[in-house]
Amino acid sequence: MRESSTVPEDVKQRLNWLLIFIVICFLILAISLWYLQMIRGEEFKGRAVENCIRSLAEDAPRGRIYDRQEEILVTNRPVVVVSIIPAEVDDLEKLSERLSKIIGIYPEEISQIVKNYRENPFKPVKILDDCNTNMTVEIEERKDELKGVILEVKPRRNYLYHDFAVHSLGYVGEIDKEGLLQYGNQKLQGGDIIGKIGLEKYYDGILRGEKGGKEVEVDALGQEIATLLYQKPVPGKDLVLTIDKDLQLYGENLLFDKKGSIVVSDPNSGEILALVNRPSFNPNLFANGISSSDWQRLSSDTDYPLTNRSVQGLYSPGSIFKVVPAVAALEEGVTDRKRKIYCSGTFELAGRIFTCWKGIGHGSLSIIDAIANSCNVYFYTLGKDLGIERFSKYMQKFGLGEKTGIDLPEEAIGTIPSAQWKEREVKEIWFPGDTINLSIGQGYLLLTPLQVHHIITTIAAEGEVYKLHLVKKIISADGNTVEEIKPEIYKKINFSSDTFKIIKEGLRQTILKGTGWRVNIQELAVAGKTGTAQNPQGETHAWFIGFAPYEDPEICITVFLENGGEGGEAAAPIARAMLEKYFNIKN
Repeated sequence: MRESSTVPEDVKQRLNWLLIFIVICFLILAISLWYLQMIRGEEFKGRAVENCIRSLAEDAPRGRIYDRQEEILVTNRPVVVVSIIPAEVDDLEKLSERLSKIIGIYPEEISQIVKNYRENPFKPVKILDDCNTNMTVEIEERKDELKGVILEVKPRRNYLYHDFAVHSLGYVGEIDKEGLLQYGNQKLQGGDIIGKIGLEKYYDGILRGEKGGKEVEVDALGQEIATLLYQKPVPGKDLVLTIDKDLQLYGENLLFDKKGSIVVSDPNSGEILALVNRPSFNPNLFANGISSSDWQRLSSDTDYPLTNRSVQGLYSPGSIFKVVPAVAALEEGVTDRKRKIYCSGTFELAGRIFTCWKGIGHGSLSIIDAIANSCNVYFYTLGKDLGIERFSKYMQKFGLGEKTGIDLPEEAIGTIPSAQWKEREVKEIWFPGDTINLSIGQGYLLLTPLQVHHIITTIAAEGEVYKLHLVKKIISADGNTVEEIKPEIYKKINFSSDTFKIIKEGLRQTILKGTGWRVNIQELAVAGKTGTAQNPQGETHAWFIGFAPYEDPEICITVFLENGGEGGEAAAPIARAMLEKYFNIKN
């Protein structure tokens, strides 16, 4: 018989080690599979989905804006946006070179935009905001070599009349980091479009709407294969304004080469019919993404075209302010219809001489004559007799030193001086001479044209003051009224009917035989007041405030010309032209 062979001991040992090694490998493989599937399975599943499924947000069209006759002022237009999805790019430098030749942006700039992006790498990064047709066609034709580049059609704001009422309408732009912190809204992300100033900002939540989006399946080249899920965006709601387009345009033409403001409103409802600010600018520059050169030009312009003078500009009101001490003196019994004060052209107080604008003086005047002729000496006397404490009380009654509440952001409140204010801000006591200056609208007093307008609406409406507003109603995208803005009483000021009657008579006489004679219209009874305010920085400011018709006021008007000269010569003719336009009176 053949003897059975035996395996050498060293071979056995090697086989055992091999077996152990194989077992360990299988254990490692099994543990790895378990770890990848059970522990990190969801993560890898998500990555796989992200590689083949792309989520794209779709911006909602902002609500349109109409004038009071529902003629469209602001709408949207479609634009093609060129974007890059960082996660789908294999070679950023090479892609940037290819894309640069099509869209005309330096490749280094394209690469830097993508590299600076720190959010979701699967989210599109905007490279070019408004791609023209030729560029769009070429990108589509070269999709295979432009992996990661996508084209999106987005709504872009379109201001049809360019700089028309721009300070009221406002403009839009991309939200910045400060905006994200301010809003604290999970629905807003970097790159989203929001209102920056004006009504666009004040009513942003209403105009913006709600974003939609879609999930699409893509192939290895990033080409869309199918739409898996689609959520339609909800358009923003539309605004119908109180502004009359024709009246607004007319006012803008009157101030074409000037700096200033015109405010026209209905004292019976608070509706703003025109809110003119000059100089202005084209808001489409911002809607399309303003260039650094355009921004530098606008922001460094010494005429400050970006400033809403009606709401933010602070100026000495000059003689138009005289109606306030007149009301205070009548209400406090300091003067009445019969009291006459003699104007010699000068007024002395504590050894200091204050002059009247009419050097030879006005002679003996009643309060109605003093308003009509804007006599400084008469109002110096009223200011001295009133004293600052009583004077301050009536400025507060008129609502000065507080916002008017108009539906525009960043309204200034002005400077309303008092003894306490001067001690706090200037670190000096209040002198009687300060009251004298205040009585003719000079000194520390600073008001916005809108606050000045509030004074004349208070007189016209005899104390029943409506809140000034620019929006008449809010409507849905399909034309249904969502909310109608009803007239709202801002405050009721209980001055006596005789006080209002005397002030109104004075304002009427201003037009008939006083400083406002240039606004005297044969077919229309106008009441008003001119003003010329001294300006330490240059030429005087020109003012006019008024209302018409005299017996039953239908509109109030304020005209302000920065460095415009004399109120009666410069501001009054503009007021007359606006009144003739509104009441359709042929000049």
